[in-house]
Amino acid sequence: MLKLEKNLLFKSLNSLLIITQEIEANTHSHHALQVTFSMSDAFILEVDKDQSARVSESYHGVIIGADIEHSIRADTGPFVTLLLDPELHQAKHILGHHQTTGIMAIDDDRLQQLRQFIQLLMSEQGEVIKAKITKPIEQLMTILTQSDCEQALEPRIETLIQYIAQTEFKSANIDELAQAVNLSTGRLSHLFKEEVGIPIRRYLLWQRLLDACVYASLHTHDEIDCEMKNDMSLTQAAHQAGFTDSAHFSRTFKGMFGLHPSSFIKNSHLILASI
Repeated sequence: MLKLEKNLLFKSLNSLLIITQEIEANTHSHHALQVTFSMSDAFILEVDKDQSARVSESYHGVIIGADIEHSIRADTGPFVTLLLDPELHQAKHILGHHQTTGIMAIDDDRLQQLRQFIQLLMSEQGEVIKAKITKPIEQLMTILTQSDCEQALEPRIETLIQYIAQTEFKSANIDELAQAVNLSTGRLSHLFKEEVGIPIRRYLLWQRLLDACVYASLHTHDEIDCEMKNDMSLTQAAHQAGFTDSAHFSRTFKGMFGLHPSSFIKNSHLILASI
């Protein structure tokens, strides 16, 4: 098993895949669907069953529904985490296939398939990965459901999603986006929710968070004055992705991942961002 020196990040349009050597997320909850599995030993997941009881269980792979307060700890990896907005059609497909809105262990057969794919992914680190493995996140979702999670979108929504992906800022005015695909604002809002699964404003917020993670991971590392470089990169990432300031970005990141971005991103390396 390969040992990671840095966290590996893979970004697609609607999700973030994180591979880490160790995992320690303090108690937190977020509105993302989370899939976490180990490449070797089990990890400990703690979940609040109610206000008076906190349950600790050991897992090799688990699906965690949205808005569930939890913490994870383990130190023998690598570990893999996939984060999706739960209202996206792909996330609903995973939840529906596993018939859960709470906590559910990943079955052994599917876990083995996931591990085999990640092992291949890790063995192909570097530029060669782009030629040999395309859309790794989508392939993981296919394994999780044993079916193709991708759906054909209405052409104008497909065009708009590609337009959003290629724009530097994800805080565009909705009226401008509607004009880009010759729709009224009201029609765009209705059609986007129907096709993608979430409101367009929330989709833009999700994209800004993913963009900030990617930007910071690309610009944090510098052997000279690394701490200053790290702080600058987080501030730049916040503004680059349309957050009002680094504090706003940090609060959003901490709510999503359960830890401060500076402690995570400075040890991360973006391998692939696919659209």
